[in-house]
Amino acid sequence: MLLRRTLRTGLAAVCAATLVAAPLLVPTTASAVRAEAAMQSITIKVAKTAINVRGTRGLDAGRVKVTVRGAGAAEIVKLDAGYEDREFKKDLAAAGKGDMKALKRALARVQFLGGFEAGGSGTVVLPGGGEYTVFSFASRDLAHFGAGAVKEAPMPDVDGRIVGKTGPKWGGSSMLPAKGTFLFKNADRTVPHFVVLQQVKEGTTADEVLEFLQTEEGPPPFLRAGMETASLSPGRSMTVDYDLPPGHYVVMCFFPDPHMKGMPHALMGMLKIIHLM
Repeated sequence: MLLRRTLRTGLAAVCAATLVAAPLLVPTTASAVRAEAAMQSITIKVAKTAINVRGTRGLDAGRVKVTVRGAGAAEIVKLDAGYEDREFKKDLAAAGKGDMKALKRALARVQFLGGFEAGGSGTVVLPGGGEYTVFSFASRDLAHFGAGAVKEAPMPDVDGRIVGKTGPKWGGSSMLPAKGTFLFKNADRTVPHFVVLQQVKEGTTADEVLEFLQTEEGPPPFLRAGMETASLSPGRSMTVDYDLPPGHYVVMCFFPDPHMKGMPHALMGMLKIIHLM
């Protein structure tokens, strides 16, 4: 099976990915390039035994450019005061085994602010001063960094939008350029979402993808190209840089729904076909 499968133990299950595309294409301007060059930036390196975050000295809260290197995806979160690392890791492990009480506990005490695969980049918004945590399902480590008061920074120009909505369902664009930046926003009122963008055979419908995911019968409609993002809590947004082959893609979210006994959102119909031109 050619479908890219990423093990997201804990708050996400095995994912196959796609992207919600954009009705308007915004050309990159010289001012946008200058604005991004002036933006704060950090680099996260993920290894099996350690996560390192560089560029955090003097970091302000607000919009930050993030680049991820190393062995796996990095997710940036903010833990509530009094919710310790060991409790977070314990709840993640238990949620990955289907413990809905642990999942609900984590969701009540953690803000998921986004992140990227190894080799990926984009911007995330740190909502205020204080300590932030970085975790990865590819590492046994957690990393921490601090941020000062919020510093306003403009959002980079984007080529389209992918919007997670209550339902769960997708909104946003239906076409995107094959290379660019999209805005991912979680407009759902209750649960986190993440984007899995997976290339499919031309002519594939969302219903056909859903049928395959639910039954795993017949030839898979998936091709090799794909990408995914980290999770976003309700009301949060991030921008995502991407570079994929032109074609048809399915946008999916596999976050386990705590109100549906952990069923991944994609199996609940959170699928949308988009086109990368």
